[in-house]
Amino acid sequence: MKYSKEFKLECIRKYKNGEYIEDPPGVKRKVFLNQLRRWVRMHDSLGEAGLDRNRPTLDIDQRLELIRRVEGGESYQSVALSMGILPDLLIKWHNIYLESGIDGLKSLKRGRASMNKKKPIKKDDSKKTKEELLEEIEYLKAENEYLKKLDALVQKRKAQPQKKK
Repeated sequence: MKYSKEFKLECIRKYKNGEYIEDPPGVKRKVFLNQLRRWVRMHDSLGEAGLDRNRPTLDIDQRLELIRRVEGGESYQSVALSMGILPDLLIKWHNIYLESGIDGLKSLKRGRASMNKKKPIKKDDSKKTKEELLEEIEYLKAENEYLKKLDALVQKRKAQPQKKK
């Protein structure tokens, strides 16, 4: 669920003042409180800019620098918060780096993978004989006539008044 910046700021204010915060509909209390604590940490480390949804993307050099900081002994949490990213994302980058090296980080794609629609296989009509083409035309004409009659029948039934039970 996406939340507005104003909502996040209001929740952070209430959290810091010890006030009760109503859970958004459809979200479990525990999940929401974990999210809220993450917002508080981001707000404390980056200010209001840490709550923006569209933070700038990190290039390969910046990712590599973060990984080097982690390998130097800093925690995932502190390194991730310093750049305004989730620790889970930094852990993912580090694992990819350990498996594939720098090339693995270069090939990271953003967002959800597109759903590839299967393209219909087009048959090459140039290989069909004249008789096969005429047969196909006759079949398509018959199919077209059938669909027209079916449509007319459906329209006729819709036009009839419905009987009461």
